Amino acid sequence: MQVGVFWIGKTRLPGVAALTEEYSRRLGRFCEFRAEQIRAARRKTGKLTAEEESILSRSEDALRVVLDPAGRSWTSPEFAEFLQELQNRGRRGVCFCVGDADGFSREFRSGADRLLSLSPMTLPHELARVLLLEQLYRAFALLAHHPYPR
Repeated sequence: MQVGVFWIGKTRLPGVAALTEEYSRRLGRFCEFRAEQIRAARRKTGKLTAEEESILSRSEDALRVVLDPAGRSWTSPEFAEFLQELQNRGRRGVCFCVGDADGFSREFRSGADRLLSLSPMTLPHELARVLLLEQLYRAFALLAHHPYPR
């Protein structure tokens, strides 16, 4: 299965960049993984921003999961079960979208296949991305019976 994670804006913190690279590398063992930074522009192209349009064009055929505080929260095993279900149904790809500090527009969120909340707490978007990558790795490791998710 193809798994993509798209985020808006440049990574400013070296620790976040290192963790992003590490979990991206680890995820490559379990799936066709693609992580991509979308350059921040913040100009509208209609009802969506240029960044949102860019994410839409890069994730056309994938199930689109948007990180949003109003989304559903899963436990780690439930998240793994979600990914397993996608694989069992023959879903070719899933794309996770992480907004910038302002999040995504209502129009972009309404076009999502799923809204996912990582925590009821407010997280900086860079930390949310690392948390998502770690949970993706944990889910795939759990499904592969790897010792990581003990």
